[in-house]
Amino acid sequence: MEPLRTSDPARLAGYRLLGRLGAGGMGVVYLARSAGGTLVALKVIQAEYAEDAEFRERFRREADTARRMTSPWVASLVDADPGAAQPWLATTFVPGPSLGEAVAAYGPLPVPSLRVLGARLAEALRELHAAGLVHRDVKPGNVLLALDGPRLIDFGVARDPEDPALTSTGVVVGTPGFLPPEQARGGRDPGPAGDVFSLGCVLAFAATGRPPFGTGSIDALLYRTVHDAPDLEGVPEELAEVVGGCLEKDPELRPTAEALSEALTPAPPSSSSSASPSASSPDPREALRVVRPSAPVEDRVPGDEAWLPEPLVRLIAERSAAGLALPSIDDTEVDPASADPASAGTAPADTTADAEPASRAVGRRRFLLLTGGAAVVTAGGGLAAWAAFSRDGENDDPTPTVTGPVHTLGLHADLTGDQKAVGRAQEQGLRLAVDEFNSRADRSFTLAVKTVDDGGDPARAADVAAKLVADRSVLAVIGPTTDATALASLATYDAASLPLIAVSPGATVLTVTGSRSFLHSRVPDTVLPFYLDAYLRGTAKSRTVGIVDDRAADAYAWEISSTLAKILRDARQPNVPKVVSALRTDFGPTLDALLDGGADSVVFAGYHDRAALLARELTSRDFPGARAAAQGVLDARFLSAAGDAADGWAIVAPVMDAAVAPEAKAFTAAYRKRFGAEPERYAVETYDVAQLAIQGMRTLAAGRRTRQNLTTALRSATYKGISRNLAFDRTTGALVIDGSGVYLWKVAGGRFAYQGVASYQV
Repeated sequence: MEPLRTSDPARLAGYRLLGRLGAGGMGVVYLARSAGGTLVALKVIQAEYAEDAEFRERFRREADTARRMTSPWVASLVDADPGAAQPWLATTFVPGPSLGEAVAAYGPLPVPSLRVLGARLAEALRELHAAGLVHRDVKPGNVLLALDGPRLIDFGVARDPEDPALTSTGVVVGTPGFLPPEQARGGRDPGPAGDVFSLGCVLAFAATGRPPFGTGSIDALLYRTVHDAPDLEGVPEELAEVVGGCLEKDPELRPTAEALSEALTPAPPSSSSSASPSASSPDPREALRVVRPSAPVEDRVPGDEAWLPEPLVRLIAERSAAGLALPSIDDTEVDPASADPASAGTAPADTTADAEPASRAVGRRRFLLLTGGAAVVTAGGGLAAWAAFSRDGENDDPTPTVTGPVHTLGLHADLTGDQKAVGRAQEQGLRLAVDEFNSRADRSFTLAVKTVDDGGDPARAADVAAKLVADRSVLAVIGPTTDATALASLATYDAASLPLIAVSPGATVLTVTGSRSFLHSRVPDTVLPFYLDAYLRGTAKSRTVGIVDDRAADAYAWEISSTLAKILRDARQPNVPKVVSALRTDFGPTLDALLDGGADSVVFAGYHDRAALLARELTSRDFPGARAAAQGVLDARFLSAAGDAADGWAIVAPVMDAAVAPEAKAFTAAYRKRFGAEPERYAVETYDVAQLAIQGMRTLAAGRRTRQNLTTALRSATYKGISRNLAFDRTTGALVIDGSGVYLWKVAGGRFAYQGVASYQV
């Protein structure tokens, strides 16, 4: 729970607000206390959505649906007013975590917990279905865990499957990865069997810690849901058949919610046969009553144990105590005598925690007006400014003579994590380009470099990006290093209109997010299969291509494997696709399936570590055919893990070996002189992107060098680089594909041997 913000009211609809339980694009959920002391979860809709008649009607339906639910396994409705100026509804407060939060923090649930979870949620769905309604969004985030059992929440999209109101044709409602195939196709809305499928996904997640159809882009999840078998490795054997039945593609083959509840409910102890008839139908929550964790084992009797693991029991107890202990909040009072006379007649001052004092804010605004937002330095202060803008104060670059204003190119990279070699190469490529520009006598401004390190951790990426955003001298940023960190930080850069140019990430989703400031300078992953196809069918003369989609590589693997399979289907070329669970380390059965299908070549869609497992399996079978992969395998760790089995593998990747490429001869010489070493992979690609950014800055007049103007200039620019030609779609920032920028590598003698430009035509 988060504290209330200064913009939040102290009370609403007769409830005292205590804190924020969550917030989304359409509203806020508060923890609130009624006049009688009852804690509730108060859901309030934002004013702009309240003005939308269709949205208000949808909210009214949510409240009506919640009113009809009497199941103990649903968070019951306390009160609601869909007709209020700000529509709201209050449900009983469940102090426990969501299932998603619990599994992320404490891991998969044990079998007894899974049985209770599934049986109780199935009972909730049974009542919903009996009322003629379908939930349509059963997922871990909509399941709360309480001491006496789970609760199903959020009926915002629940409705009668025969009612077409408020639904558009082809619109997918629900959460990809947890919705049924019939819903994923975007056609007719699912019936009760769709909720059962979603519950099967939830149980698989609770049992294994991962969704049964993986994670990644929406398109990937929808495709797998419709076409792929679920990944149920790790689901306990005694539950695998039940969960698998829920995940049947054909809705007619799935159990009903009632049958599922019966299948998951363990038989009562034999001693219960002597119970009186009046005791045969107790409140189902009685079977889940909890004793103190410290109670002696000998004092416990069947039914006394908690249904959840002890760490979760403690967490729920702590949250319950914290909620009850929250004090009331007094209404805010403003002393008119303390008001700033200068602000009389103006709007109220910003009182948020991070607002600047008025005098400081005025001074800062005056400074920005005087400097035009740029860091203007005099000859006397230039060296200090240069040091401040170089690597957060560490000046290891040659010190230039400062000419004109100082503008900064930022580098957001993994400099200490799993991809630190790539991050360091990108830093050196950027610094070389900046050095060359600052050595020009005719330049009208001076460039600095500022690097930030996220360690390859997506959780750190947004905070790290904020450091570059906060530095107003930074006009463009190169990076981040990986798909995950790029996705995690993209919104931060976009909100500041700070151009972000990706060199090494390849996920196609980066260019379809609607970003206004992103530029994708790398050939995306979905294009690389065209080069794999050309190598396999052209160079290797393969007749039947075996494709291994490794779930451990998630969206990356899907983009490679599904695109290649489509290319081969369109060419009427036989292929044998095989999906491998992320938990499987024995690739023998996978290879058996490929060989049984007649595969005479193998493409691995995944990363270096598991590619090594497949490589060793292929060598042990004396597989004679071609073996290929994309850039995820172009990693020194593949060579060390696979050993001799790596020899012969072909890899297509959007990265050049500048040390041997003739067209990079001048770059390599300058790199050796500057850093005393051979250029690493992605150094020349970053050098090209830096030159593009410098070119864009030079086209803008001094007073027009702003982040937004630079984004426009870059998206309109063309640049013939050493490693690839750079031009972008002006709307999406996607790279214009012209056949340049992809190279072929082969493993020979235990090392990656550069083969030159890859072909994309068979």
